[in-house]
Amino acid sequence: MGSPLKSLDCVGLKKSNHSKKGKRMKKISIYIITIVGAATLINWRGAEPTIDGNLKHKVNFSGTLTTHQGATYDVDNISFDRKYKQITMYDKPSEHPKPIFNKESKSQEIQLNVNPFKDYIATKIDLSETGKIQVPSPGTIWVYQKKKKHRKLKFTEVIVISKSNTKHHYLLERKTKVYCDEIDAAGPVEKIVPLPAIKSLKIDGYSFRDSIAGGAQAPKTKPVQTSI
Repeated sequence: MGSPLKSLDCVGLKKSNHSKKGKRMKKISIYIITIVGAATLINWRGAEPTIDGNLKHKVNFSGTLTTHQGATYDVDNISFDRKYKQITMYDKPSEHPKPIFNKESKSQEIQLNVNPFKDYIATKIDLSETGKIQVPSPGTIWVYQKKKKHRKLKFTEVIVISKSNTKHHYLLERKTKVYCDEIDAAGPVEKIVPLPAIKSLKIDGYSFRDSIAGGAQAPKTKPVQTSI
């Protein structure tokens, strides 16, 4: 017959093991809930349409958009991929191969020997210092591909004319889009403009405004030219 003390020790050990397992499961449950909550928050934020959430930019750039399709629009709330400052562009090389017609893309392509992301000077462009941006050759694609099966990096030439009327030629990622609102008496009309569609984008000025929820147009103020 077993000792009563040994039986009590076994019972106590089992209870201790159950208690440890319970605490461990509780910690795991809290960890899982935290991860799920964080993922939900990230997805919710990812659905927001602008960098200010569902709001317009606090700095409102206005100007004139002219497309290669022959249309002209008075626009405001201008941004490049939701940015109005620190827009990264790369110096266009002065020497490069001649364009070659690509039958698949049906466009002229200039093959780059080096990766602009790594080997070209990057310039940060602010719209507050810009007078006009032009896309002179929308049908010409500047391409870098390290190896045949690697992803192609595609760029488009842009001309940036500063407010002091200096002109610089850059390469900008071809996938870049310009976001703006067409000014209309009935209310702003949001436009998403592919870079190759742009013939010129003239920046008239900018104003400061209070952001309004729901994408509504904020009251305009007189454009100012102070630094931002």
